[in-house]
Amino acid sequence: MSMELTKKQTETPPERAPRPTARRQSPTTTFFRTAIPLVLAIVALTLYSNSRNSAFLTTTNFDNILSQIAVLGILAAGQTFLIIGGQLDLSVGSMVSFVAVVAAKLFGASWSTPEVVVICLGLGTGVGLVFGVIVAFLRVPPFILTLGGLSVFASLALVLSNNSPVSVASGLETLGFGQFLGLRAPAVTLIVVLIVMGLLLHFTRFGRNVYALGSSPQASFLAGLPTKRLTVELFALNGLLTGLAGLVMMARLASGDPNSGQGLELSTIAVTVLGGAALAGGRGTMIGTFLGAMVFGTVNASLTFLQVAGAYQSLVSGGILIFAVVATAAADLRSAQVRTRAGFAAALRSQVSRFVSRRPPAEAQPAPPGGSGP
Repeated sequence: MSMELTKKQTETPPERAPRPTARRQSPTTTFFRTAIPLVLAIVALTLYSNSRNSAFLTTTNFDNILSQIAVLGILAAGQTFLIIGGQLDLSVGSMVSFVAVVAAKLFGASWSTPEVVVICLGLGTGVGLVFGVIVAFLRVPPFILTLGGLSVFASLALVLSNNSPVSVASGLETLGFGQFLGLRAPAVTLIVVLIVMGLLLHFTRFGRNVYALGSSPQASFLAGLPTKRLTVELFALNGLLTGLAGLVMMARLASGDPNSGQGLELSTIAVTVLGGAALAGGRGTMIGTFLGAMVFGTVNASLTFLQVAGAYQSLVSGGILIFAVVATAAADLRSAQVRTRAGFAAALRSQVSRFVSRRPPAEAQPAPPGGSGP
């Protein structure tokens, strides 16, 4: 009996040890950890500014803030796609200036509104396509490429406008000064762009592929995703939104100012990172980007209502960018440490379980004296 028992125990395979698994934060948890502080910051700034000036917390001022951040928010929507996909574009500010000057020149030459819109959107999309092809097929770092584009388009805007704003007698007045549903046209344009881009990012296969590309380009390629084509599409989409932002800028100012987009490239990155996007790629939301833009708009409006000198606005913007990058890096470091500790604990439990399951069976006990013999 004991011999059969021993044989059964020997033949029975040990239980499979559990794989070491690391604890992962759900996207919902990550989003709320980013969104809640931004909402609290907006509320706190609003209440403080309203306590100093009761005209701050009004519908008119809210409309003004949305109109002021319209160009920034449209650019940030395109930058969100790029950063989630592991890319970057530093030329968006100078492209806005260039598109605005081109649009003003075309209106001055008596081109029709549809023709100007098509040309400017096509110009932005074409530049994005060129950047995307160079990055995808020649593997040029997007930081260096678009930094060069920043200088090129800033210079072209100055040359084309003779270093002075190009006034527009008539053209896109509705986009700049129209009213829809009680909001100004730039604010409505921003909301529509954010909704469309949010649906594209979060509810389509294209959006899921963008997240996969930013998380791991090599794994995406091995999984069969067209990584090069996806990179080109990301830059083309960003170029299209840049062209639209240039038209909105020209319509709001009623002129093509060659310096109107100066500094927007850094502000768009700050807004996107502040909204929860990771510069390493693979993370970000369109709602977070909108909240980041609202923080910028609320801060600038607060400084204006509190009669703070305009020179401090760049200081605040730079401080927000530094804070966003440091906070994101700290959160990533903490998540990595949690995953490392969880993985070590799981591996230790696996080794202990494997050791216990592989212990040799106990030896058979001798028969008691006086038992039946053979």
